[in-house]
Order: sequence, then C-alpha cells, then structure tokens
Amino acid sequence: MDAADPMMGTGRIGVVGVGRMGAPIARALQRSFAIAVHDTDPGRMRAIEGDGIERCDSVEDLAGSCGVLVTVLPGPRDLDVVARSALPLLQAGSLWIDCTSGSPATTMSLAQDAAVWGVQVVSAPMGGSPAEAAATELGFFVSGADMAVERAIPILEHLAAVDRIRRVGDRVEDGQIVKLLANALWFANAAAASEAMLIGAKLGIPTEHLHRLLRVSAGSSRFLEHDADRLLDGDYLTTFGIDRVVEELDTVASLRADSGVDSPVLDASAALHRAALDRYGDALGELLAVRLLEERAHQQLRR
Repeated sequence: MDAADPMMGTGRIGVVGVGRMGAPIARALQRSFAIAVHDTDPGRMRAIEGDGIERCDSVEDLAGSCGVLVTVLPGPRDLDVVARSALPLLQAGSLWIDCTSGSPATTMSLAQDAAVWGVQVVSAPMGGSPAEAAATELGFFVSGADMAVERAIPILEHLAAVDRIRRVGDRVEDGQIVKLLANALWFANAAAASEAMLIGAKLGIPTEHLHRLLRVSAGSSRFLEHDADRLLDGDYLTTFGIDRVVEELDTVASLRADSGVDSPVLDASAALHRAALDRYGDALGELLAVRLLEERAHQQLRR
C-alpha cells in the first residue's frame, strides 16, 4: 500500500500533534505516504522541517486536504478541541485514526459527531516510547467498525512491531477502555514491585540481585521484566508526565464507578500517584510515585 492507493482518498495523511510521539510517527509514515502535519507549538513545527513533510498552519487547512487524519495528542481535552475543528472539513468517506490515550466517553462523543460528517473512526491508543516510535515498534489497541479497521491496519503496520496491533472490539471506545486498564495495571505493578524491592533493600538484599530473582518469580510483571532496569539506572521514565498518569487513573476510577466493581488495589495506586503529583507538580516521570516511595523509605533503588 502506498500514497497512490485509492483507499487513501485524497492520497495524503494528515498528522496532528508532532511532539515526542507524533514526530517519529510522522517521519515513519512519510517513508511510505504523502504527509502533512500540524502542531500548535511553532518549535515542534520547525523541528519537523526539512523531512519532506508539508506543514499546515492550522488544523482546518490540514483536514481539508487529507483523506486520512491521524491524531497523536496529549489527552482528551486536546483531542476534543482538534476533532471539533477538523471533522467538519474532512471529506465524507475519510478515515480518522486516533492514537491518543484518552477518555472512552470523549471517543464515543466524537465518533458520533464524525458519523454525521460521514467520517470513519478507528481508535488506536498506542503503547511505547519515543524510541519505539522511531524504530516503528509501537503497539496499538485497535477498535472500530470492521471496514474502518481494515483501512487503518495497513497504515498502522508502518508504525508497529510485529504482532503488536491488537484488535479489541467493534465499538470505538473499546480500545480506550483496554489501554486505560492496561496502563492502570502497569502503574500499580510498578509501585508494588518497587515497594517489594525497597523492603528487600532495607533488609540487606542487594537491589540488583533481588531484581534478578523477582523478575523470574511468580510475582514477575512487565515492569520487572522490561522497565525496572531503567529505574535502577536512575531513570523515572520522563517521556510521560505524572499529571497524565493521574488523569488516566481518574478516568479508570470513573469506569470503575460505571461498572459498579470494587477496586481497592487500583484505588490505592491512584492515591499514591496523586500524592506524587502533589509532591512534584506536573513534572515528567511515569515513575515519580516510585521516587516518592524511595523518599519515604530513605532508600534509592539503584544498582
């Protein structure tokens, strides 16, 4: 599939949001498709200059000239603003792929608006780091109508690692629900694993040795297997803000309320992460809750 494929409508993909994740996504897509980009930050727009990518001064200009719109935005509030400007200007039959991790309620509302304009919608919240985006090794939880998903997957394949495009459901909000729950589990697992390692360190077991043992134990997790090494090097994963962590956990709390399910463990994780936000402000760091645990224990988890 390439830019001339008739399935692409006007033959151009528009990417809104060229920050830490959007910029490598735009560059990866540019290798196979004609690309136009927009971002409200002039510095980000300048940084994308010179890559053979057309820059648009407004969301409206971009939407009016593209057959496929890809949004890579910080959260649901930004997404709502962009979508309400773009949707009326997309041609009927256009495809909107939203890679933002956000709110199922926002996704549902915007999908209803898109249907009025004849725009197909696929929710594809992504997992991965800027480095993984640059290496085209992202993961996606994809949901939407079959026809729309069939159009989206050949595009997402230019961004994803093998077998990391996961079909979630027919409802556009399904991908958002699963991604939020997956993130909530990761945040809770990271906190619980760090608590365990802090206990072991305080009782005299070398942290790196304890980590090696726990990562192959019955209590292992993706955090212990893939991410704790970075913590032991002093990296609190500064590609995502603690304010966004709390925002996502607040959304999970609203999903829990809607479901009527009791969730004391996830609630405790949310309270810890909110305390980290109160302590450090809206700083970058997915693992700032672990930093707070370290401060309370007067012990750092390092090699």
